[in-house]
Amino acid sequence: MYLSAQDIAHSRDRTLNNLLGLSAACFDAGQRLAELFSAGSREAIQQGSRQWSQFGHGQLESVSQLPTALWLEHSSRASRLLDAAFGILGETHKALIRSAEAQVRVFDEIVFAMLDRAHKASPWEAEIAIGALRTTLQAAESTLHDVSAAAIETVEVAEQESRQLSQGLAESKPARRRSTRSAA
Repeated sequence: MYLSAQDIAHSRDRTLNNLLGLSAACFDAGQRLAELFSAGSREAIQQGSRQWSQFGHGQLESVSQLPTALWLEHSSRASRLLDAAFGILGETHKALIRSAEAQVRVFDEIVFAMLDRAHKASPWEAEIAIGALRTTLQAAESTLHDVSAAAIETVEVAEQESRQLSQGLAESKPARRRSTRSAA
């Protein structure tokens, strides 16, 4: 009931391909997150320098609005940043789920190969037990596929909800106050 060299080599190749795909997804996510956070930092620095330049040029009406304006602009930027980060993490999570499912399929193929060899080498009485094992394994694989699909759908729903939340926060803009000079 040993596996053939070809079965072992095939399972190793598929396992390495699964790990390569997962590693690529993680590296891609890391790169995208690094780019996202560096762009967010640059934007925050530019926005902060604009605020301080207004203050430095004697625009004193901006001083009364400074805390509110800063908070609203930073919350909007942070919500966009979180939305993009959740999107990246959601895609990575889905890649992890798919990779785990593919790896389970590799293990199942090994077990199916062993069951086939056992079927050939066993007496006819063992055919019922081997058939039951095969059916159980196929049902478990189908259940795993359904659970993986549900998990991916859940991640997509969470991404949509976080996107809606961040859009709601990003749409809040600071209310413009009338300058005291124009009222006089």
